Amino acid sequence: MTRKKKTRSAGTNGQRHLSAEDIRKTRQPKEETKKKGAGLKSGSRNSMLAKTPEAKRESAPKDKRLGSKKPIALLAQTEAVQSAQIAVVEPKASLAKAKPQPLSPQQELALIENDSQLQALLERVERDEILTGKDAKYFNAKIARMEQLMAELGLSDDDADADPLAAFESKDWRKDILGDED
Repeated sequence: MTRKKKTRSAGTNGQRHLSAEDIRKTRQPKEETKKKGAGLKSGSRNSMLAKTPEAKRESAPKDKRLGSKKPIALLAQTEAVQSAQIAVVEPKASLAKAKPQPLSPQQELALIENDSQLQALLERVERDEILTGKDAKYFNAKIARMEQLMAELGLSDDDADADPLAAFESKDWRKDILGDED
């Protein structure tokens, strides 16, 4: 077999190289589209200022860069003028704390007698325990109030009030009448 020398050309069975002119002919032309807008036209702010003053007042939109036309006082107002401007609003109803209605002596005495904490402390005192601290203060306050209420209602348990004749007999009237120290 004879030897064939290799060449760089592709030969007949390779890709054909096209010229630039041929490529442009085969390529499809692009569809022409409208260019998208990228904002306002240049100088649009300044074009508003170029209009005549009459046209500005009639149909031109307001320029947001212009501020408020409200007048501003350059000097501080006096207190009398400020107080006249500020209306004092007074409430129509007044708020007051609710006061508990006072209990009658009978009701208060019934509450003290039914007090479970006082009953427990009474049992401890009857067992000859010594109360200290808050327990002693609570016990003394409730017992003192109970004695006041019983005296007010005339229900005290004193022996002199229970038997008036015994008090009369125990007193020595002779010393008062005769003044003797026999």
